[in-house]
Amino acid sequence: MLKVAIQSQRHWAEEPACLLTGVNEALCGNTQNQFVTAAYIHLGMDRGQFSYAAAGHPPMLLLRAGEVSQIAENGLVLALLQSAVYTSTTEPLLNGDRLLLYTDGIIEATNVSGEEFGYERLGTLLQASGGKGTEGTADLILNAVNGWSCTQNDDLTFVVCDYNRNSDERISTPGLQAV
Repeated sequence: MLKVAIQSQRHWAEEPACLLTGVNEALCGNTQNQFVTAAYIHLGMDRGQFSYAAAGHPPMLLLRAGEVSQIAENGLVLALLQSAVYTSTTEPLLNGDRLLLYTDGIIEATNVSGEEFGYERLGTLLQASGGKGTEGTADLILNAVNGWSCTQNDDLTFVVCDYNRNSDERISTPGLQAV
């Protein structure tokens, strides 16, 4: 049902808040009292920027010039309230940026003492990943979370996306690698 709802909103592909609003409207009353969290990012490589919106989802992390920041543009979970409002943030894409989208199963993974993996550990890992490619970063995160957690009670889903542009290239032909 979610895939169909997203597909029906593809005309809003470049407007994350509008896309999430449309998906929410399509899902409300049709999910048998279930809800959905979501994060949506549009990479406007022709303009050298990204737009991001979320619905009850953990903030996206941005690694830029060795520093990690949270991009938290969040609204209510999907399928809960017909009148939910979503907003987007638009930021520049700079050469060398690394974006990390992830589910709460990553930060809520607990160790034997019941301590959660947390935002700080994830941010530290992302910062330490600077010299690695996307696959190496994915392995670093997955190995750290699996080593931390004694059991897996939730999904461990994430996307690592690097924006690399050679100085010879125009902004309309950037390199993008995701895993």
